[in-house]
Amino acid sequence: MQINQHSTLLIDSNAYMYRFYFGSEPRQDHAGNSVHVIYSFMSFARRLLQQYKPERMVFVFDAEGENFRHELYNEYKSHRDPMPEELASQITHIQRALKLLGIPVLEQPQVEADDAIASLANVISARDEQVYIFSLDKDLMQLVNPNVAMVDDRRGNLMDENYVRKKFGIEPERVVEMLALTGDDADNIPGVEGVGQVTAAKLINQWGDIDNILANSHWVKGVIGNNLRKGEERLRLSLKLTQLKIDLYDESIMKQLKLYPEDKVSIHHFCNDMGFQV
Repeated sequence: MQINQHSTLLIDSNAYMYRFYFGSEPRQDHAGNSVHVIYSFMSFARRLLQQYKPERMVFVFDAEGENFRHELYNEYKSHRDPMPEELASQITHIQRALKLLGIPVLEQPQVEADDAIASLANVISARDEQVYIFSLDKDLMQLVNPNVAMVDDRRGNLMDENYVRKKFGIEPERVVEMLALTGDDADNIPGVEGVGQVTAAKLINQWGDIDNILANSHWVKGVIGNNLRKGEERLRLSLKLTQLKIDLYDESIMKQLKLYPEDKVSIHHFCNDMGFQV
């Protein structure tokens, strides 16, 4: 996997929180509090800096509370269990550790981390600079273009335009239509009943966007055609839920994305407090 130096790394922090929470060795501080996710984030961040030498690196977190998608559809992600308290209690410390390492941390109220990542990627790629998104979230694949790729660091895979075409059978910019048509059980997005990935790809490759698919739905025979026509309102809602916001930031955000030298003294004290070997 080849990642260009002097590029921008955008980290889907919530995904890594769960990965480290369930997949890393338990650790406790002197008071018996769990700190294994904090330790894993610090190790991960340092490895990224050393291995890839990025120009910028930003860890993006979901802000607390509901966002605009819950206002559109009150069933959005309603079936998910709340974050375990043992994990939630480490978030503030994770963010503090990253800042002490000189790494920007971003939370954007009323939207999700995916929207903030999408908007950052849009600003940076418009400068003709390379962006790498560390995430496995298929929602983010709608952002892939010549300047934006996703990274599966566990398997060492670079998910670029060719990867998305091979996975879905469509162009990356049409992934949002794919997700709207098929729905997404993980996010409780309804989609069109009976439409899976293969059928969605055929519809997209024949007619393009959702408006054109619906305008030509009379050509689609059988149950799928009936479901498209009956489910227009649900499909348009699904599109709104799957479409990531790309207009949250402008060029002025760039000054907030700079990396700084780590605060070695404060990091030393922080690690002592957490019971980490310095």
